[in-house]
Amino acid sequence: MTSRASSVTIAKQRSLNYPNNIDLGETILFMKNLTPSNVFKLISLLFILTPFFAWSAPQEKLLDRVVAVVNDNIILKSELDKEVSLAKQDLQARNIPVTNPDELASKVLDKIILERLQLQRINQLGIKIADDELFTQIQEIAKQNNLTVIELRDRLNMSQQNGFENFRERIRQQMLFQKLREVEVLSKTQVTEDEVSNFIQRQALVQSDTEYRLGHIMVSLPESATPAQRDASRQKAEEILQKIRSGEDFSQMAVRYSEGSKALQGGDLGWLGTDQIPTFFSDAVNQLEQGQTSDIIRSPVGFHIIQLQGKRNKNSQIVKQYHLYRFILLSEDAQKKQQPSSTLVQLAQSLTSLESFKQLNEKYSDIPASVNANGNLGWQTEKEMQPEYFQAIANIQPGHAAKPFATEKGWVILFLDGIRNQDLSLKDKRKQAMQTLRMKKANETYEIWLRRLKDEALIDIRLDDPEIMKKQLSHEESLSN
Repeated sequence: MTSRASSVTIAKQRSLNYPNNIDLGETILFMKNLTPSNVFKLISLLFILTPFFAWSAPQEKLLDRVVAVVNDNIILKSELDKEVSLAKQDLQARNIPVTNPDELASKVLDKIILERLQLQRINQLGIKIADDELFTQIQEIAKQNNLTVIELRDRLNMSQQNGFENFRERIRQQMLFQKLREVEVLSKTQVTEDEVSNFIQRQALVQSDTEYRLGHIMVSLPESATPAQRDASRQKAEEILQKIRSGEDFSQMAVRYSEGSKALQGGDLGWLGTDQIPTFFSDAVNQLEQGQTSDIIRSPVGFHIIQLQGKRNKNSQIVKQYHLYRFILLSEDAQKKQQPSSTLVQLAQSLTSLESFKQLNEKYSDIPASVNANGNLGWQTEKEMQPEYFQAIANIQPGHAAKPFATEKGWVILFLDGIRNQDLSLKDKRKQAMQTLRMKKANETYEIWLRRLKDEALIDIRLDDPEIMKKQLSHEESLSN
């Protein structure tokens, strides 16, 4: 990282006809305040991390300044002001007051720098988002808000000039960031077969439907930190924790002090399942009651403080399945009789193993083989089987046959071979376990990767330059003076 003493001033004015062109050496002109209508509250909540269609711009003409240089890319004060305005609206939506505007501006600038670095890396790697991928994502967003894509487009355009275009490009950028993370972090995260096997065994023993909402504050450590740096970071984390336990708001402390990627969201990590929580958080989370804050947690990245802000049961797709076998005794008058004979009932009661049930094919060899060729019905849920089938097996235990019941073909005897709870969404358990473990490891290393990306860059921050940060006079105000 380096520093430069001078700042770049933009003093050349342009026509109001080109408000979106931002070129070094030219004035940036802002248009009137653009505020979305209430119909987009759902969409703004969906994209609360990166709101994009609800920013207010000053109506006066500003002479723009460079507030930071990231490698060969500049960040203008007008860009910073816009993102600060967005961050303020986001924090207000979360009921988090802004107590120190300068600290907020510094935090937002750091976020912009990380975004620029990622975009530069995306360009270097040639990562692209195909139009059909983008359209599919927008379709999903529209569907979640009970809209068609056309309705979404029209409402966004009514809320803001070029609203849909801004929305689309913001989604494209988020998808690019996700692909970059997959390329740089997830693809390089290795999981062994033993880890997969152990994970599946643990999940079989502990079926948790619990999700946790966590607040997170991180005080980072540089790589190869000296003992003095470690002590200083630890001391800072202890001071933050003391403020929280003295009554300070956790979210506000996260905005002010956290160096984690979710700082501007008040440290909100969202809802996480037990398999998504970073390993070094797990023990602390299990010991917390809702509303409690952890002690200092050490990791390779730095020092962490977490707060359990919510706990709930997630919507599980686990269903009960029944493994059934069927045998049909042909009879033309079964439905007329309705009730099976005592001999037939005793036969069913004698079938106490799958082997004895399969011997019915030998016992009734005169029945055409095609009648019972598909006797193994496999695993079925209650909704998947015929109502009379479930009624027949409802009160029996696995390893027993149900009381025969009448159908058009004859008497049906069902054998219940087993009952299990199954997650229907898991088509391939090992593949799912592999993905989960890789994502969990990637979550733990993502902050390290971001820090290295920043450490390897040439960054010149100029927020401390009073000439840059003071209010700039418009052209008319300059002439009047």
